Amino acid sequence: MASSSAPVHPARYLSVFFVLLIGVYLLVFLTGDKRAAPKLGIDLQGGTRVTLTARTPDGSRPSREALSQAQQIISSRVNGLGVSGSEVVVDGDNLVITVPGNDGNEARNLGQTARLYIRPVLNSAPAQAAEPKPPAGAAPPGAQPAPPPAGRAGTRRSGRRRPAA
Repeated sequence: MASSSAPVHPARYLSVFFVLLIGVYLLVFLTGDKRAAPKLGIDLQGGTRVTLTARTPDGSRPSREALSQAQQIISSRVNGLGVSGSEVVVDGDNLVITVPGNDGNEARNLGQTARLYIRPVLNSAPAQAAEPKPPAGAAPPGAQPAPPPAGRAGTRRSGRRRPAA
């Protein structure tokens, strides 16, 4: 077989390659996100990390069930804050709450125990049955019907119209 007699121009292929490379570079970097700063995760942007240590009344280690239940309760509280990217993790006997952002006061309050105060009633009134109210426009019991207006006595109108003459 005879070889091709056309001359090979490597400079032409190299220049086409660089033109395509520059075109792709311009498409990616000029049409993309205008911010040069990357989106930072919670480990780099900062946030609040609160560690809660589980304690039982008798001083023993808390059970896995108790820690799991506490994790679910605190997770629902964190989700109630409306902050995305937060997490609640069980680490041994500790619960670690991580919330992005700079406001850590709400994250610190998540671990507080809820309290319900019940106070005695000092003064009370006896319960009485409510009297039913008559409907609007109803006559009170024992009322007499009103006489018809003057000049209209004995006339009665039917709902029909008379044909025009």
